Amino acid sequence: MTKEELKQILDICSNCPDVKTDIFKNHDNNMWWPLDIEDYRKRLLIAGLSTRISYNMINSYQKVIKELDSFTYEEITEMLEEQIIDIIKGLGLANSRYKYLCSMMKFIEEYEQELLYIPNEQLIKLIAENVSGASYKVAQCCVLYMRGYYESGIMPVDSGMKDVELPCLGFDLYKNAIGHDKLRQQLQELVNDLDLKDIIIKNGYEELNIPDYNNATWWAHLVLIYYKRHYCNKHKPENCPLNNSGKVNTLCLCRR
Repeated sequence: MTKEELKQILDICSNCPDVKTDIFKNHDNNMWWPLDIEDYRKRLLIAGLSTRISYNMINSYQKVIKELDSFTYEEITEMLEEQIIDIIKGLGLANSRYKYLCSMMKFIEEYEQELLYIPNEQLIKLIAENVSGASYKVAQCCVLYMRGYYESGIMPVDSGMKDVELPCLGFDLYKNAIGHDKLRQQLQELVNDLDLKDIIIKNGYEELNIPDYNNATWWAHLVLIYYKRHYCNKHKPENCPLNNSGKVNTLCLCRR
């Protein structure tokens, strides 16, 4: 995959109206990782709670994080198990999510003096290896939300991207969890120093808060994640704009 090939893919994907609608909803202030939560420690907690939350659950999820945010981080650490479960139970998988929260709070306590300074790669690895329920794909989201959409430079890769979308576009197919991070690193390298200004403006995204068109990692991530949602997840390659463009070679792994 070359930078120009990825740019062509991003051009086609970002020109899809349904993808564009979701990007405008989530770029400047993401519904899963809202900017009004400022304490980076609470952001680390919430990033893990955002897993397996679909658009159908977004209202319930937002109520949960709003209630959680009504407490200080210190107050959350002092809560009894029953109190935390009562707050998060509406998200489902309450016991697993509770274990994640406890494990992340323990992790924050251990590394709090270093968290703001540890390099991204090291921090992702530390979270993935030490926090219960935080695989590499969750750890990426933690670091992105903790450090900022663009400030972090992180482009998270979820399972659908790893197993279907990216291999379909010519990236390596990884069967193991580390594949999420390998692909993240490849995407970030491709987007770094890639001038996307022309397609961002041509496709109508100039109103978004994109600080650097030459390193539009967050925008590019949202393009790929929402293209996956609207097309790869539907398992109908005949409706795939990339497949039908005649400009991009795809394997249509979504047939599975």
